[in-house]
Amino acid sequence: MQNYIHDAFFEQGHWLLKIRQILITIIAWVIMLIPIYWTLSITVFFNKDLKGQPWSVPEGKDLFNFFEHFLSYAFIILAIITVSFTLYNNYYTKNHVKRHAIYDEQKLFARREAIKDFYSSKFGERYHRRNNIRYYVVTPENNFEIKAIDKIYSKFEDTKL
Repeated sequence: MQNYIHDAFFEQGHWLLKIRQILITIIAWVIMLIPIYWTLSITVFFNKDLKGQPWSVPEGKDLFNFFEHFLSYAFIILAIITVSFTLYNNYYTKNHVKRHAIYDEQKLFARREAIKDFYSSKFGERYHRRNNIRYYVVTPENNFEIKAIDKIYSKFEDTKL
């Protein structure tokens, strides 16, 4: 594992890096926790005498309740939309996409036959190619020329179709 994992923070030394990253982490947590504390102190703990409350007027609680209702309705509506789109997409995929071929089957079969014939003439029979050879070096004579497959497809389609 030593070869794959490298983190200067956990290595010996690098004290400036460690101090800087720890300070940035603490500051980030403080920046995140202060608004949460203020929000909870003016809403949930409104009747308690807590230090550091940003305000003690009822507008803060009304605003919090408004956003609570608004965001809960928005969440419910978005959940309904997401679930319905997912169900529609699954239905469409199951009943339409898989049933309709989006390619020309006759052309595909013609191409398969053409490439099978080409491979058999170039490299030997399929059974021998698939089962008997574990390591194969292609000689320069057996390399394909540029656009060889396209030429085979077009020639075979012209004769078979």
